[in-house]
Amino acid sequence: MTPMMHLGVGGILLVFAIPLIIHALFRRRRFARLTEGYQTYKSRSSIRTEMLTGALCLAAALVFGVLAWTNYSTATSNLTANIEQRYQPAEFTLGSWNGSWATVDITLEDGTRFADSVVVVRAGNEPFIEDVWYHTRDNAD
Repeated sequence: MTPMMHLGVGGILLVFAIPLIIHALFRRRRFARLTEGYQTYKSRSSIRTEMLTGALCLAAALVFGVLAWTNYSTATSNLTANIEQRYQPAEFTLGSWNGSWATVDITLEDGTRFADSVVVVRAGNEPFIEDVWYHTRDNAD
């Protein structure tokens, strides 16, 4: 779930940063129209602080977005490796994957094919495919 949390934090920061930057730009434009006596250091400093805060939030949102993408890619490749190690399929295709469960099209060594089987990630990051479990249990007799 870490990639999803990174994506959520990045989204919140983005929602915070964009209006803040727009407001700072609006204030800076309005400040530039003021006459010389009304352009105070306090206003200029406040606008600068608002722009800097918005830019930092935007940069942090980008970092969290990159972290989410990187961690999601790593988790996907780890899930693929764990499925290959546990089930030794002849072939399989990973479908949708949300961090706690995924769907796969899997073909076992004996030629049995399961389409859109749900893979649940159990404790210890062990993938569990219920369709394959029932198949091996029923054929073990």
